[in-house]
Amino acid sequence: MQIKDNDIIVIKDLKKSFNSETHALNGVNLSIKKGEVVTIIGPSGSGKSTLLRCMNLMEVPTSGEVVFEGHLLNIKDKNINKLREKMGMVFQSFNLFPHLSVLENITLSPKLVLNTPEHAANILAQSLLEKVGLSEKINTYPNQLSGGQKQRVAIARALAMNPDVMLFDEPTSALDPEMVGEVLNVMRNLANQGMTMVIVTHEMSFAKEVSDRVVFMAEGLIVEQGTPEVIFSKPKEERTKAFLKRVNVI
Repeated sequence: MQIKDNDIIVIKDLKKSFNSETHALNGVNLSIKKGEVVTIIGPSGSGKSTLLRCMNLMEVPTSGEVVFEGHLLNIKDKNINKLREKMGMVFQSFNLFPHLSVLENITLSPKLVLNTPEHAANILAQSLLEKVGLSEKINTYPNQLSGGQKQRVAIARALAMNPDVMLFDEPTSALDPEMVGEVLNVMRNLANQGMTMVIVTHEMSFAKEVSDRVVFMAEGLIVEQGTPEVIFSKPKEERTKAFLKRVNVI
């Protein structure tokens, strides 16, 4: 796969096996452009989350390459943590530190990793909390927040590192239905502001709305990809059509 100037992530023949019988990825090729919003959809067990976690080597690929901003990511590379700083990650579970306030959760990494002065980190946190609609929760602790609020804090925490790309691993799957909208709205605003985003999601209407490109995966492979109009209205592959029928999209 040729690397173009506007590619921020390039994945080449990526394979991931957890044992001799479990092959999560079977040779994935994918490129993500700067400013692009790419959603990854597909049935459970298709390799979506594994692919996302391989992008920043949270899962180490069995073989293949991941190139981020022109750098080949290698687990032995001493710069891997430096490169990871530019990839924000939001998980299904919120992973907030329960003993730290919202402010402390957001400012911890900028202060420890980027050596951001406390005053500047606090101002940044206040700004980000305004962006996610939670400025009044700055001194609250995670156990006093709803699931949707926790996830919005998690997004603010990832943004505090000023990442070049945001990776979202099914960020609404652990939320009650009435809280899904508030998280998707924050993500929608990020997309409108030009943030490069890769999103694993089961929210088909959201994927249809915000995506520049939709990637459909099955059995550890990319089966089909294209614009939302193509994938949701005119899919070519039978496996894509079957999946979309099951989730009541077509």
